[in-house]
Amino acid sequence: MFSPPVSKEKYYYHAAKRFMMDAQLLRCRAAIHVEDKDDIVFWSNIFKHFRPNDRFHFIAGSRNERGHETRGVTQCLKYVKYLNPKFFICIDSDYRYLLQEQGIDVKHYIFQTYTYSFENHHCYDKGLNELCYRITTLPNNVFDFHQFLKEYSNIVYKLFLWHLYFLVADPKRFSIADFNELISFQWQRRPDIRQNGRHELNKLKGRIEQKLAQLRKNYPKANLSILEEKYQKMGLTPDTTYLFIRGHNIYDMVYMLNREVCKKVLRIAKDSYSGSQQPPHVNLFGYRNSIDDQLKKNLHFGAYPAIRKIEEDVHLLF
Repeated sequence: MFSPPVSKEKYYYHAAKRFMMDAQLLRCRAAIHVEDKDDIVFWSNIFKHFRPNDRFHFIAGSRNERGHETRGVTQCLKYVKYLNPKFFICIDSDYRYLLQEQGIDVKHYIFQTYTYSFENHHCYDKGLNELCYRITTLPNNVFDFHQFLKEYSNIVYKLFLWHLYFLVADPKRFSIADFNELISFQWQRRPDIRQNGRHELNKLKGRIEQKLAQLRKNYPKANLSILEEKYQKMGLTPDTTYLFIRGHNIYDMVYMLNREVCKKVLRIAKDSYSGSQQPPHVNLFGYRNSIDDQLKKNLHFGAYPAIRKIEEDVHLLF
């Protein structure tokens, strides 16, 4: 006998109910729908830290109303009407936090990163100088990630304000793709880490200053001072811009810089030994994968506003 198709609303209502039942069967505090498998590592670390006695059932993707396995923020947000303390979602903020998108908050059972994405948290600058030691067992005396990211942020800050201005006024005039291309290093094979990346930063600065001059000429009446004041109150400053731009770009940049730092540190150590004498450390086979592992462990709770906002959300819900 023919059965009529289930409405979209009923479909997601029953799916949400099923997730809650699964969590209950697994003796978990709640079911959590995230954007993808990679997000689980970040959010599970968050809840393990703030709710160490609770277990959670993570869902990295689900079938849409047409029966197709689907991931991403759009799929997460389809459950908005059916969220509660037993079933909630965790998403990357993208620009939602800065643009103050309505309804994206813990009161509606939505956790967000407050940075562009979870990758930005893993790239928090204060913890990066120690990664080399954890990967190679040798100290990093050749590169200062804190200083590099501070300079990088200051270079791209004004351009980011223009980008946010156009996201509201007219996105086509300065698209997300155009902005991301301008702020990305054009490395062919590997970054130049000499003088703390000075050559790379100067190239980036020249390209961005050229774009800024063009924007000022074409839009002389644009006043960004009000936007600047507004966003500073939200944590966006010349030093912290790297936390609010596309996280994947920042993560890839930090990964590649770390790879070069590890190579140089190991090369210096090797050159300091002569003949057949064996260095007292091990050049880890496949250490490039270790960089990824160690970056994902780079979380600094309570150290900066975005991570503290997540902590506040956890306390509000529980």
